[in-house]
Amino acid sequence: MKSIQDVPAANDDFAGQARAVPPGDLIWDLLSHRIRMPVAPDRCIARPALQARVAAAVAPGRVLLVEAPAGFGKTQAVRAALAEAFESAAWVSLESRDNDPARLLALLALALGQDQRLDRTAFHEGDFPDRLSYLCQLYAKQRRQSPASVPDCVVLDNVHWLSHPAALDMVEQLVAELPEGLSLALLSREQVPFSTHASTLNGQMVRLGMDALSLSLPETLTLYDAELAAGRVSKAAVEHLHHLSEGWLTPLQLYRLELDDDGPTPRTILESPAVARFFKDGLMARFTLEAQTLLFQMAEPELVSDALFDAVKDGPGELDLLPSVACQKGLPVWPVAGKARWYRFNPLFRDWLLGKELCGRSGRAVRASRWFEARGDLCEALTHALRGQDADRALDIAASGSEALLVGQDTGALLNWRRYLPMHLVEKSPRLRLVYGWVHAIGGQFAHAEKLIGALDPEDRAALRGRLATLQGFILRGRGVIEPALDAVYEAVADPELSDHARMMALWIRSSALCADQRYTEARDANREAARLARESGDAGCEILAVYDHARIELGRGHIKRAETLIRRGIDVALSVPYQPPRVGESRLQLSLALVLWHQGRFDEAEACLVRSARQAEQCRDLGVLLNMGLRALIAKARGELEQAFGWIGQAERTMQLWQVDDVVYRPVLDALQVSCWLHTDQCDHIGELLERRDAQGDAPLVPELFPMLPGLLETLRIRHDIAASRLEVAQAKLDRYQQAGRETERPLGHLIYGKILQSLIHDRAGKPDRALVSLREALQEAAPEDYISPFVEVERPLRELLPKVLASSGDSPFHDALRGYFRVEKRPNAGSGEELQEPISERERGVLELIAIGLSNQDIADRLHISLHTVKTHARRINAKLGVRSRTQAIVRARELGVL
Repeated sequence: MKSIQDVPAANDDFAGQARAVPPGDLIWDLLSHRIRMPVAPDRCIARPALQARVAAAVAPGRVLLVEAPAGFGKTQAVRAALAEAFESAAWVSLESRDNDPARLLALLALALGQDQRLDRTAFHEGDFPDRLSYLCQLYAKQRRQSPASVPDCVVLDNVHWLSHPAALDMVEQLVAELPEGLSLALLSREQVPFSTHASTLNGQMVRLGMDALSLSLPETLTLYDAELAAGRVSKAAVEHLHHLSEGWLTPLQLYRLELDDDGPTPRTILESPAVARFFKDGLMARFTLEAQTLLFQMAEPELVSDALFDAVKDGPGELDLLPSVACQKGLPVWPVAGKARWYRFNPLFRDWLLGKELCGRSGRAVRASRWFEARGDLCEALTHALRGQDADRALDIAASGSEALLVGQDTGALLNWRRYLPMHLVEKSPRLRLVYGWVHAIGGQFAHAEKLIGALDPEDRAALRGRLATLQGFILRGRGVIEPALDAVYEAVADPELSDHARMMALWIRSSALCADQRYTEARDANREAARLARESGDAGCEILAVYDHARIELGRGHIKRAETLIRRGIDVALSVPYQPPRVGESRLQLSLALVLWHQGRFDEAEACLVRSARQAEQCRDLGVLLNMGLRALIAKARGELEQAFGWIGQAERTMQLWQVDDVVYRPVLDALQVSCWLHTDQCDHIGELLERRDAQGDAPLVPELFPMLPGLLETLRIRHDIAASRLEVAQAKLDRYQQAGRETERPLGHLIYGKILQSLIHDRAGKPDRALVSLREALQEAAPEDYISPFVEVERPLRELLPKVLASSGDSPFHDALRGYFRVEKRPNAGSGEELQEPISERERGVLELIAIGLSNQDIADRLHISLHTVKTHARRINAKLGVRSRTQAIVRARELGVL
């Protein structure tokens, strides 16, 4: 028997490892203990969707390749799937010493159940391919004879430890010669260094990466369910953890365990000692100190490319550690979607790396500033100049392209810049005063903005006349003063010295103001001109804002499906840009998409979109975060989670106050949300007090970007309050004014649908059920083409008894099915057509019949349905013929007997 000391060590050179190696029986016995399934961790969450994907990928004859950095739960995911899918599986957890080809071949023989049939004499380098082929043949033969005596699946975990060419060749050969009936799973922290494209193309191999393994937000909440129930952490805090970690399982688990301890709880996950140890031991320990220094430097920019890092890094030139290499080496660094050759760190890992303050950071930032300026990206050039504390350079960049810097409307970055600038530099530069006037205005701090530009000298004001008029128009539009805002931007556009970027901003302000005033055709004209300038500028950020502006107009009109098409097109444009820092335009597109999905009742999709966009909106200090939280409140209310809805309203208020946003920007929105929630619970006293306070303060219009579908939201809520309080005459008078105001402009679809729903509620309270059902059916007919569900969901409580009567007899369509699902209504078989009729009543004929039932004349019906008088008479004749009657009165009686009405 050979001593264990006679076996080559794992750190022997490749040539020595490949020489003759007599393993010995003792070594085979020791290796046999390596074939075992890993132990299931305590309190692991069920992930049925991932488990199903893994199980499908390890079907007989197929190969699963799982590549993800440490801590993403590769082992846990595959173990759970195999436990359900296979009776027997051979799991090999590779170690660094298994890089020895002879040792690896022995492990494969043990895993395949062929170790007793393999010649145990010394292995030679040239023998490895033939011996592996022989093993595969032996396995296939034994499987045909006795399937239960061999494993169904072989798992090679930690493939990243293999670097010996012969060892890698064996793994690649095993994939190519996989025996029939056997499945293979390869798990690696790094990208495997052998070819996999042929197996992928022929459908044999399935690859799963970090995206598939990351926890979703609901899974993260499930992971923390005990801590949430015990009050050790809030739901908002768990959502923040999810955004920061991007669903990285191990840091989330480690932090959760620390929350469960009786000791002091760390304030943040970054302060967790367990998480810090995981980063040091699990990720950084493999690298030399010089390479670790480069990683700390690499994390300084939010997005980094090989070219940028090569231009700015300090350190030995011979170290070939670039972002692309870090990605391949199993670090949580991955390509940015749609931005080829640019990479980003996992936010949690990046924040931990940035906690180490390295010398020379200012010099690297200045070099990055020059690099970006040479490529025309003034926003990033200014960002890095300020980080490098090069005030003169920052002033030069700001003076040369002040409007270009504002196109992105990254308020967070702009406010962050000011921390690096001495106040006397801002005061002595009129351009910087203008830039920061814009910063405060975009952030909703109109008084701060006016103070900054109000201190300009007359000479400077004259030189910046057009630019100042643009800013003044923006402030007036934000305060809801539409006509003066339009006058200001008309003055700005007339300035021949106005730059193209400033002209685009003036046109967008005009479009926004016109949209708020429901003058959509004029708004679209302004948008077309701004879009033309955006295309000519070649600036993708401008094009994205132009698309967002167009989508806002279509949303205002109520053309939801058209708006969704535009928004998705704009998102595609954003993803196709080679490099782009976080910008408000992209964030607003995501928020607008969530608004569209909410209007169509697709709440789960809307919430997922809101979760994705929340972090970016907060980074930019985009006021769209108000829309984000407002929609979260409305979705929670629609699900009956009123406590959570009020929680989102409170969080929105705290955020706006923390950002020192003027009340006029957010207060009407939050008041409307509160009234909507109170109406759901019949708290009329609170509603009356709040509406009286709003009347005393003056009813400032809502910010157009936030709720473009309902500029009269507070008016509809006042009418609903009067209906709930049985003040029907007052409610009808207000509704008449509301509808008359809509007729004087380009009436939006949402305005029309809400008007008909409110009219239906008034008729129902007044004891006119036929008229109530007719108005409600008209609202459904108007909403159906756009799948406009949100008005019915918003007024759900008073519609609970009325709407099901209409829905039960409505037609078949995804729109009607979605509403029936929400209101829990089952469609009656042959509902509304009359079971005794030989020929059923059509939808259009039923609409005419309902109007006949409430006493309208033929001409009134023609005007109501926008059809000719001749068509109405034709429908009436057909109705009488189908019902077998001769008069209107007989038709109404017979229709009610048959259940048609």
